[in-house]
Amino acid sequence: MLLREPGPEGALFRIVHVDDDGGGFWLFNVAEMGWPERVQRDLLVDRFVTTPPSFAIEYVGPYQLNLSEEVQDSAAAQTSARYWKIVLQLQGDDRGRGLLFKIQRKARIKKAAEDVGVTRPTVVTAIMRFWQRGMNREAVRSDYDNCGAPGKTRSIESGRKVGRPRTIATGVGISVNDDLRRKMRVGADYYLSLRKPSQKRALNYVVELFFSHRQDEAGRPKIVLDDDRPTLKQFSHYLCTHFPENDRFKARHGQKRYDLETRELLGKADQNTKGPGDEFQVDATVADVYLRSQFDRRRIVGRPVIYFVIDVWSRLIVGVYVGFEGPSWIGAMMALTNMVTPKVEYCRQYGIEIDHEEWPAHHAPRSILADRGELMSEKLGSRIVDTLRIQIGNTTSGRGDLKAIVESRFKIVPMLFKPFMPGYVEPDFGTRGARDYRLESAMDLNDFTAAVIRAVLQHNRSKITGIYTPTEMTTDGMSATPLARWTWGIENRSGALRELSYDEVALAVMPRDSARITGNGIKFRGGFYTCDQAEEGRWFWTARNKGGWSVEVSYDPRSLDKLYLWNPKAPRGYEACRLLPPYQELVGKTLFEYEEKELAEKCLAASQAGKLQAQEIETDVALRAIQEGALAKTRDVQERNTSKRAEVAGIGRNRADEKAFQRPIETIDLAPLAEPRANSPAVAPTIEDPPDAYEDDMLSRLESLEEAGNAGK
Repeated sequence: MLLREPGPEGALFRIVHVDDDGGGFWLFNVAEMGWPERVQRDLLVDRFVTTPPSFAIEYVGPYQLNLSEEVQDSAAAQTSARYWKIVLQLQGDDRGRGLLFKIQRKARIKKAAEDVGVTRPTVVTAIMRFWQRGMNREAVRSDYDNCGAPGKTRSIESGRKVGRPRTIATGVGISVNDDLRRKMRVGADYYLSLRKPSQKRALNYVVELFFSHRQDEAGRPKIVLDDDRPTLKQFSHYLCTHFPENDRFKARHGQKRYDLETRELLGKADQNTKGPGDEFQVDATVADVYLRSQFDRRRIVGRPVIYFVIDVWSRLIVGVYVGFEGPSWIGAMMALTNMVTPKVEYCRQYGIEIDHEEWPAHHAPRSILADRGELMSEKLGSRIVDTLRIQIGNTTSGRGDLKAIVESRFKIVPMLFKPFMPGYVEPDFGTRGARDYRLESAMDLNDFTAAVIRAVLQHNRSKITGIYTPTEMTTDGMSATPLARWTWGIENRSGALRELSYDEVALAVMPRDSARITGNGIKFRGGFYTCDQAEEGRWFWTARNKGGWSVEVSYDPRSLDKLYLWNPKAPRGYEACRLLPPYQELVGKTLFEYEEKELAEKCLAASQAGKLQAQEIETDVALRAIQEGALAKTRDVQERNTSKRAEVAGIGRNRADEKAFQRPIETIDLAPLAEPRANSPAVAPTIEDPPDAYEDDMLSRLESLEEAGNAGK
């Protein structure tokens, strides 16, 4: 028992012995470590009952016992065993009463020192430590774990090399001090860089900067090293003591690789899910198999893309897409629509007959976890959140470990169909001597999709290892298969999951854009469309006469055949728009193909812009020359005193003369040699050449009108 005197500086005593009759208590001062002193029972009781009391019981000792086992045969274990042997001999048969009296104590200490083979101070230290730290076996353990001043840096400023002397290498060496640590920090910064030099190269960098000098020998520079320079072992020790191993890895390889490969794994991927439908993970991979064309099996079309949507809690694969749309929003769009598609009809498209219970997944989750390459679109992502009420989470790029559950399926599922897959790419593909697996391909996209569906069905029926199974599920006699966990989890954890129609999901995940109502139709990406509502409402007539307006449409980037016009008055909230006949060239075209064509036209126009501009300038120059020549000729023959009226008075007669002159020139003559002309077209007609009757009549009328006008004046 421990007794504490009042006050912050009150002494702490331990009762180490009680007389047989209970009349006296022997108290040992824990701090001063003197020999115990006897206190009468009555006096001790009075110190407890006085007001205020001068003694109080202390329930927590100042020394915490180390309960770990000491290493067998170690120096610490041997010291503890020696101390315990001393204590047992000093205690004797009277539980140590003889140690409380000076004469007996002296004799016992002397005998224990002789028997154990230690000095008297060692014996005294053993019994004092026994009384001070709790009077048990653990109280006499050594304090070797406190040796060495752990965590404290030392600096040897005396200049004398400490530590083990060298026996092989020349020189004395250098002791570590603060100055050397500052220099080693320069080498550490060089070592802990993304260039990833070795420790030896980093040490050489330090030696080059601080422990070497240059001198010329026969005109050639030479580096001379100092005798006192740090060793590789000293530099390695500095790195290990000042930079933890995980920090060194992050500095040399980057945070992303550290998180992916070496970080501590203190959680589980499904720790935030309570049942089916809480979270789905979606991801894609390029399959390790080459396929052939559906239209001509002589053509090899490359490797397809596989999308999986998996329920985190049950591990059930709830959505599949197999196609050639790369990991992108379009591929994810197809996987999400398959997620809510009843799987009986889906499997029937590929000749696989199943019951609903074999793949009962056609539900919407509370949240979807994907990576930045698929569901990162802000507009489309927000529409899934707002319209479908599904939360979206995106992992950082290159962090496949954050979607470990769906990532691992790309290793598990292919193992089921790999033995039956001609053209499957083995790891030795591309190495010298390996087979060309592309030539062994035999399946088309439909065949491969059917094989993937079969493998998914088998995966959903197979037992999963390394996953926590609820005790209630085990007592219900259900194994840990994804299908069983899904069924049991819905009944006991999640209840009824939300069901969404194919149209709801398709319209939510399809991209949206603005189209323009014009007099020629609904204009969108180079094509013009129409729909029943536009024709019944005379939209196009209104747009041509009163101006157009914009409308919101959804579209599938893989086909510009149709648009989906959002119309709140339509029965389903939207209306399908079809291409007008003059724009049927867009049928079967993708948005990518249209944009490529549009870009090619712009590039072609840009490449020819310089040539076209040069031609336009040449035309302007030629026209300007013709203009200047005509003006010069006119100025040469024009009379300055002629009035404006006189100049315009004879336009009619002048036109008739010009016409008569031009006729022989423009006459079509298909046989010029057989019937040569009498008059040469180069000779202008004279005044005596008779004009035709019509011209005579017109000339006479003009003259009469002119005379009448002069008479009126």
